[in-house]
Amino acid sequence: MRLPVRLFVSAFIFAASACGSSTSSSGGGGGGGGGGGCTSTSSQITIADFNFAPSCTTVPLGTTVTWTNNGPATHTTTSDGTGWDSGQLAVNATYQYQFTTAGSFPYHCTNHTYLYPGFVGTIVVTP
Repeated sequence: MRLPVRLFVSAFIFAASACGSSTSSSGGGGGGGGGGGCTSTSSQITIADFNFAPSCTTVPLGTTVTWTNNGPATHTTTSDGTGWDSGQLAVNATYQYQFTTAGSFPYHCTNHTYLYPGFVGTIVVTP
């Protein structure tokens, strides 16, 4: 009985570490990393292959950010704190949110939090 549990735990750790890694130069580590590492300035975010692209972006105050679900399944864009929640976005659906406060805003897909722990992003809003 212990062997299957060990195999499951090992497989989960391996999958989690693979999903959390990034070879892009966007810096922020897939989100939550703060403002210093975001090199993207795009207000357009694509949801595909269980990630947000770009995963970290910096925009000026008052910008409306648009997420488009080009992924294979229904996804969400949901603020880690108080902020926004897109609800369920079907394939090809979009969601927009205007940022009226400066700061760093990490977010995630609520549908895939446990299966894809690296499925996160950050919006950094500058004054």
